Amino acid sequence: MLETPPRRRALRDDIVQKRQALAALRPIHDQIGPWQARTARLIAYAEKLRQTGSYNPAVAEEAEALFAAVSQRQRALTETARGLPPDVAASSRVLDTARALKSIASGLESALATMRH
Repeated sequence: MLETPPRRRALRDDIVQKRQALAALRPIHDQIGPWQARTARLIAYAEKLRQTGSYNPAVAEEAEALFAAVSQRQRALTETARGLPPDVAASSRVLDTARALKSIASGLESALATMRH
């Protein structure tokens, strides 16, 4: 007897959109966690330097380099979102990623401002 392959149901549109968003955002998502950890460390270190009246140019350089990388990813996300179908570009995954990058950039700006004072 010939066996027929099992039928596959068509994916719902929202599932397809989530998968498209995830595929487009994967390179950014892979960096967000480590960047958040580095940013938290830099903020704490900047505050410690401020409290002791010290300055460490290596810490400032690291924060500036990370800020530049995050800013580049923010621009890349904007370009990526433009290339996605409108429903996917407006998905919560894309918006949450943009918010996470904005939060990291804000933390780095705070650390840099703390080190400059």
